Amino acid sequence: RFDPASGFRYPSKPSLVITASRDNGRTASTWVFNAVRLLYRQARLACDSYWLRRLSAAKLEQRLRTGAHVVVKTHEWAGGDMSQAEFDKISQMFTHVVVSVREGFPPDPHWMKVATHSVPFEEVVRPASADGTSGAVGVLRSLATHLGITGLSHEDLRAVDYELMTLPVSPHICNQTTKLWPFHARRGGRAPPPPPPSST
Repeated sequence: RFDPASGFRYPSKPSLVITASRDNGRTASTWVFNAVRLLYRQARLACDSYWLRRLSAAKLEQRLRTGAHVVVKTHEWAGGDMSQAEFDKISQMFTHVVVSVREGFPPDPHWMKVATHSVPFEEVVRPASADGTSGAVGVLRSLATHLGITGLSHEDLRAVDYELMTLPVSPHICNQTTKLWPFHARRGGRAPPPPPPSST
């Protein structure tokens, strides 16, 4: 994106997108984190992505200085070293809070209070419908709309879905870009979709 010929654009006002869930919640939260960053990339919008266990205003402000959209993956904050008052203060910095949920797994109540969008695990792994309104492509379309990402075609969304399901998973360590660990290799039990035609 640092090459002027790459076509990447910086926003006039960067978004700060939090993707949150319970730790080890088995809700496809890492899929959601990667979905957000890849949707921005597919739209040629500059985006930086991070994992932060402990949120703070200073950490978030530092990451917003590049002028790109910022996506942060995190888990529970309650019970740690942040007070409710501190969380209430920094939550005003969030433009979007996307929470991953799953039937039979209680969501984090603190994140649900500030959630702007939720992504059901069941929909992520559902077989896609022919028109793309359900399944992962439908989730991606809804997510892009929520984030204000425009101009993505159905083939763009299929390309993002395919990349999400074929991201490499190391058998030994966590990938520092995708935050995929070896245990993510199952990918929710969903088979990778067929490669889409090249999108422009």
